[in-house]
Amino acid sequence: MTAMRAVGAPARLAVGSQSPALLVSAQSDTATPTRAPSRESLYARGHEPLGDPAPLACTVAKAALETVLGAMTINPLVRWLAPEVRERLAQQHSLARRAGNVSAPTVSIKRARVCRVSARAAEVSIVAYCDGHARAIAMRLEDVTGRWLITVLEVG
Repeated sequence: MTAMRAVGAPARLAVGSQSPALLVSAQSDTATPTRAPSRESLYARGHEPLGDPAPLACTVAKAALETVLGAMTINPLVRWLAPEVRERLAQQHSLARRAGNVSAPTVSIKRARVCRVSARAAEVSIVAYCDGHARAIAMRLEDVTGRWLITVLEVG
């Protein structure tokens, strides 16, 4: 653990007490204690809200629809999916493959509507066309560790 201190003055961090830690300069004639920054302030990651999730949502929606139809594996999507969503998509992919759906359908995204429900979450509704049929896709994206993570995905 690194303690913050003035340049050129070694510091000693008091550890093990119930009160907040104090930094004391060893070279100073008048040892004036100063409060050490709290653990929360040292590790707090204040960051701006993430940008527009529409491009990511469209990309994932297209790949998810191809996965549900049995054409594509789930591997390229793993980074953006919550574990529960990943398991459901893998199950749908397995069912489609068992049913004999192995051809690659032509999927195109026609429309995406984004609704920011908070600074850290967005909900997206997408209209996709696959072989002449319209499909609805809905998803919820949440800011987790500074990146979008899809926590809910419904393919209609």
